[in-house]
Amino acid sequence: MSKTLIVSYTPREGSNTEKLVQTFIQETTGKSQITHVRLERDPAPLLLEENLNALLKRNFSGLQLTETEGSAVRSADQLLEQLQSADRIVLAFPMYNFCVPASVKAWIDAVIQNGKTFEITDQGNYQGLCQGKKALVLMTTGSDFSQEPIKSMDFATPLIKNCMQFMGIESQQIAAYGLNQYMHKADQIIGDTQREIVDFLAQSKFLSTS
Repeated sequence: MSKTLIVSYTPREGSNTEKLVQTFIQETTGKSQITHVRLERDPAPLLLEENLNALLKRNFSGLQLTETEGSAVRSADQLLEQLQSADRIVLAFPMYNFCVPASVKAWIDAVIQNGKTFEITDQGNYQGLCQGKKALVLMTTGSDFSQEPIKSMDFATPLIKNCMQFMGIESQQIAAYGLNQYMHKADQIIGDTQREIVDFLAQSKFLSTS
């Protein structure tokens, strides 16, 4: 059975993003071993002075960490290990101010580590170390970023796609756009997106690792 890591950030009561997450879980229960990380309850660590310098010391200089330094990077390493042990990743979040929430960016910063999820080759090129893994991104937005004039202001989609690709992870996105802009039909938009998730899982063999 495949292993699926769900990383979600859904702090709002009645979260629309959470509805999409639950649809995924309902469709995959019994088909994949699921680990669910809720960033609103267990936030990823921000890169600050102590843990940043420890990560640079270990991952770029190849030096042994002190006990204190090891403690400083432990939470990031735990998130990294969850990613490494998963076959499939689901990353779910609402768009905030044209991009991902800070908690989601903190998770990305925790798992993108030199020598762990990417490496620098002898030729100076970057190579992802997570080949074979696949990711599904579930995003909700208040405005309709599916079309101009604001489509080009969606910085969340390329950020996540490029970060996943950098680690060697193939990703696809399903989004519910315009939930505030088209509030009168928000339930319909969510319903359509939930059906899109169901159809995607039925047709794409996303969970298959063979």
